Amino acid sequence: MSRAYRIRISESLRRHVTVDDGIQSTLEILDILPREQTAALLAAELAAAGFEEREDGQWVRSDEDGVEVRIDPVEGTVTVGAGTSEALELERERVVSAWAENDASTRERGKEALRAELEAEVDERTKALQAEVTRKLEGKLGDLRQELDRISNKVTAEALKRKAASMGEVQEISEDPESGSLTIRVKI
Repeated sequence: MSRAYRIRISESLRRHVTVDDGIQSTLEILDILPREQTAALLAAELAAAGFEEREDGQWVRSDEDGVEVRIDPVEGTVTVGAGTSEALELERERVVSAWAENDASTRERGKEALRAELEAEVDERTKALQAEVTRKLEGKLGDLRQELDRISNKVTAEALKRKAASMGEVQEISEDPESGSLTIRVKI
């Protein structure tokens, strides 16, 4: 009669998981002035909003929750991104039954099953991290959209004022902050 042996199998897995998410859009600024002049106006507004200029000419702001906003004032592109990482150290142990004391094939099948479980858990944690980063990014986009619309409106208004001044003598400027309307009367 055969005896069943109990084989204790353990497996560990260490991974560093990094996830990120992002979106790219374009600022809605009318082509009133030459691109370089509009970019200079935009850069001034971005500086006032807490953005910092980088060597590559882009303006960047990173929020405390890890969301980074990158704006290219010449092209008018906005890139918003967020990311996170986590070091995973997973361990599993299992006892399997074998019909021989040193049954290598049973031991190897048990180890493969444990590795598959660990890989599945890494995938689940990666998906959870990705969902967290996406939620964080989506929550930030609403506020950011309002802020960038306000900046775009200021840049457009200043560009209109400068264009009007280049066309003739500005007689009157009236702005309605609630409706966002701007009226400029120019004597040519």
